[in-house]
Parts: sequence; C-alpha cells; structure tokens
Amino acid sequence: MASSFIKIKFHNIGSVLIKTAGTYAVSGFALIQLSSVVVDNISIEDIFGMSSEGFMQLLFIVIIIGFPLSLITSFVFKRKTINNETLKDYDDLKEVVTNKKPKIGIVPFENLNDDSGGEFLVDGIVEDLITELSMVKEISVATRKTCFSFRDKDYTSQTFKDEWGFDYVVSGSIRSSDDRLRISVELSDMDDDEVIWSNKYDKIKTDIFSLQDEIVTQIIHSVIGEIELTSLKRAHRKPTENMTSYEFTLKGRALNQKFEKEANAEAIRMLDAAIEADNLNPLPHSWKACTLGQAMFMGWKDKDDDETMAAFLETLSKANEINDNDWNTNRILAEAHLTMNDFEQTKVYATKAYRANPSNPHVLSIYGESLLRNGDIETAIRIFEKMYELEPLVAADTNSDRPLQSIFSAYYMSGNFDKCKEIFDKLDDFNSKTWISLIDMHKKNDEEFKSTDWFQRGMSKFKDLDWKEEIKTFHLNSKEDIENFLALSSALN
Repeated sequence: MASSFIKIKFHNIGSVLIKTAGTYAVSGFALIQLSSVVVDNISIEDIFGMSSEGFMQLLFIVIIIGFPLSLITSFVFKRKTINNETLKDYDDLKEVVTNKKPKIGIVPFENLNDDSGGEFLVDGIVEDLITELSMVKEISVATRKTCFSFRDKDYTSQTFKDEWGFDYVVSGSIRSSDDRLRISVELSDMDDDEVIWSNKYDKIKTDIFSLQDEIVTQIIHSVIGEIELTSLKRAHRKPTENMTSYEFTLKGRALNQKFEKEANAEAIRMLDAAIEADNLNPLPHSWKACTLGQAMFMGWKDKDDDETMAAFLETLSKANEINDNDWNTNRILAEAHLTMNDFEQTKVYATKAYRANPSNPHVLSIYGESLLRNGDIETAIRIFEKMYELEPLVAADTNSDRPLQSIFSAYYMSGNFDKCKEIFDKLDDFNSKTWISLIDMHKKNDEEFKSTDWFQRGMSKFKDLDWKEEIKTFHLNSKEDIENFLALSSALN
C-alpha cells in the first residue's frame, strides 16, 4: 500500500522531474562534446594520470551515475518545497478556528418536479451549495446531515436561532425540465425574521456551476459584505461540462451517504457510469475512492482483497492527478497516510483539505488527528471541539461517540485529567483507546479505579483483545507512549 502512494506523490512533482531530466541530458551531452574537444588539445595523462580514452569512459560513468542522483535530489527538494508551500500560512489557518463567524443553515430545497426521481438532482445541487459555502472561511455552515434533517420540518426563525444557533437560513425550490433548471432561492435573517436577499434563475443545466457560484457569492455578500472569494476560483475545481457525468455523480454521492451495503454497491455502479461519461471529471473518481474506503471500513469489502485495494488506490490516484486541490481526495489521502504512520505527510494532505473545506466535519476530524501527531495539541482540541459543535453524532458511524472520543484523546495528550473525566462521563460507549487512556490517567494520579463500573465493563468488553495489535491502530507518534500502553495492557492480564 505504501508503495502505491509513490505514484500520487510523483504526480505532484512530475513536471519538475521531467524538466530536471531534460536539463541534465542536455548538460551531460554538452559536457561530453566539450570534453572531447579538450582531450584532443591537452595531455590528459599529464594532468590526471590517465589516458584520454580512460578519462572519457570515466566521464560517461559519472554522468550516468549522476542522472538518478540528480532526480533524487530534485524529488526531495521539490517535495519539501510543496510541503512548505502547503503549510506556509498554517498560523493563519489556526485563527480560522477561533474567530466568531456568522452561522448559516440551508433547508433542503423544495422539489417542484412532477416525479420524485428528480429529487436526487435537487438534493445534489443543495449539497453542492452546502459544500461551496463550507469552503468560505469567513462563515460557519451547518453540515449536510444537520441541514437535511430539516426536510419537511416546520421550524420557525426563533427555533433556528435558539436551538441551532443560526444567524441566517437559505431556502428555495428547484424545477428541472429537459435541459433547463428553474431555481428560486432566498436568504433570511433570523434576528429580524425577514428575507434579505432572493432571486429566481432560469438556466440551462450546463450553467449549474457558474449559477452555484453566483448564489454563493450573493449570499456571502449579503451576510458579510464585499470580500474576495478566492475559494470560488473555478479554475481549480470546475468538475465537468458533461451533465450525464454530473448527474451520475450526484446519484453515487447520495447513495454513498446512506451508509448501507446495497446502497454502497449501487453507488460504485453510478460513479463508474459517471467516470465512463467523463473520465476527466475528478468528482466521481474522488467519491468512488471514498465509497470503496467506506465499504472496507464498514466490512462490506475485504480490505485485504488485492482487487479492492487496487481499485481504491487507482481511483484515488486518478482523482489526485486530475485535481490535487480537491478537499475530499486530500482528506482520504491524509487518512491513508495516518494508517501508515507517515504523520508529516498526513498533516500536509489534511491541511490542504482543511484549507479547501474548513467546515466539513470529516475534514476537521483528520485535520485534528494530524495536528495531534505533530505536537499541536491545543489547536487540535479547538478543531475537534468545532467538529463536535458542527456534528455531534457522526452519520451512520460504527461509533456515534467518535467526536467526543477524539476530544478526549486530545485532552489526554495535554494532561488535563479533569477534562478527560468530564468528557468520559458524556460517552454512551467507549473504545479501547479511551478506556486504557483513562486507566493511565488514574494511575498517574494515584486514584483507585478497579472497582469502578467503567473499568469492569472494559475488562469484560476487551477481555479477548490482542492489545499489541490494537495499540498499533492508535497510530501513536511516540515510542514512549506505545511502550506505556503495552505495559498497561500487560498489567491487565
């Protein structure tokens, strides 16, 4: 698996290596030509103690050996340059977490089509708007899960404000007919309970991406005034001109988010159809990799199956090749590098994902994990708390307490025992890492724990666990921490 990611890393610096190879070849040829002239006019044997033929043979050998060395040097230098470029405004990114920002919720748009089959297109466009708004760091946007929970609910502005903390709510309707879209959208201020912006659009479907940009821009300008929305530069993320590919992508994405085995398999078929319609559309590649990863994580596909893993890596590589700024692709790459304990590269990919989409809970999760592994514990805590605020319960996860357990781990690493106990009391369930971490903190504080209910439940729950293998899944960045957990687990037997 690790070797498969070399291709992805190579893509990001491929053009540089090609230029390096070309320059080296030209320079090497020129050096040989120059040397052949020199040896005809001076005595090489008097200067270097070897024949002219021997000197030229040695020069050939040096040039041949130097070629791969020059590529390796270029690779290392360029990779470091790319990583530094990604992380250059890291301190500014940390401020994004703490700044108070207007919070926006989007109510699922009304489907005005005669058939329910058009609902996937309506929901897909709304989800795209959520994603587009999430990319704007100056605001906070409710997650897809939260927004779609509002469907068919008759909430008042006061409810949106008091229970959900929304400053603004976006609503609207969509009708599609042949190759045209009719969209009505309005933005309401929850403080004054009034519409502050609205518009109606009648466009051909291929204009959907520029239309989304216009809607997002108008919403942002209405909320916080005129700003330069650099995140909406379509040159980096316009996916396709092919509406068939786009619509199959929307179907595949919607099926992916059902978190069901049959839906997962159907999602892959839809995304394959999207790829067939436009192989250069990065989105179906990205979402297919996500869907395959979901299938392996949930146990619907064997992660040790070579064919499944090859399809996952090939799709992920293609998505990155087409658009190496896609937030979803970089999120998956970060998670993959975390499993390989490559914490530096995890942070690079996670930072790219966070820069592109700072309000997505899945991005926040891996970004926080990358910060923990690289020693920035305080920022990781703020990231995890933002993630929990946006989406307390992860959609269809195997462990709905995962956001709280991430916060627990961060406070454990900071040494805040009281905060850990406070968070632990909120958990409906706990995993092995949280349980053994709490044991460690009780031991360090000389507090009795073996008679507690949580300890006894953990002893029963984890009695057959192979702790040596389990601790590997913690992906710890400290050998001392690994040895500490191994010693704690051995003492439990």
